[in-house]
Amino acid sequence: MATITKEFTVDVPDTWWVDSWDNGDTQTYTYDGPDTLWVAVHLKDDFSIEEVSDSAITRDLPEQEEMYEIVELDANANPAVAATLWMSFDDWEYTYTTGTNHDDSTYEEIENPTIKDLYEVKWSVTNGLELDPIYKHTETEAEKTAIERKAYIKKYDDAYDFDADTQAVIDTALAAFDTYLTTMANCYPWRYVTIDKAEIPRIPASLITVFNALPEIN
Repeated sequence: MATITKEFTVDVPDTWWVDSWDNGDTQTYTYDGPDTLWVAVHLKDDFSIEEVSDSAITRDLPEQEEMYEIVELDANANPAVAATLWMSFDDWEYTYTTGTNHDDSTYEEIENPTIKDLYEVKWSVTNGLELDPIYKHTETEAEKTAIERKAYIKKYDDAYDFDADTQAVIDTALAAFDTYLTTMANCYPWRYVTIDKAEIPRIPASLITVFNALPEIN
């Protein structure tokens, strides 16, 4: 088995784990490992990768052979996939930068994630083995609550004409939710320990009284 050391560069998102790619950012890594890898893809289990080896993989029984696609990966040609599949990065030394959240709390953000922090490897019939970005849920529980409250008001606002005073209360409430959601747009859950629920705009009690007197909207 021959080993290689090869530097490679991959695109990375503007913010780790967020589907945002406008800045054209990249990270450079080094693959250090076998020049050839064999990958067993389970064809009956959503094409999951079941085994990675530096020697040829065989399946003894005929029915097992039908269940797997054995892919031979040239690490020279695709070091990014090889690194993600093979390298452990156990000794990787992370560096961090301190950021400030909207509520003045702080968080420590990784400056130098490994490729395995940002990507996993997927296999498809069309494209074979390729990198697939890892995305996290970006919506905080506070945003979910605000969205639900806004939707409750909007449902009635879209269905009924209200008197001027009630409409003014509705418009003010909806504007408050829009402002809050704009503030929270780039507030990611992994950067917070807690978020103050008292910041979330409330539904005016007068609107609940008005809405409860109306026929239910399906």
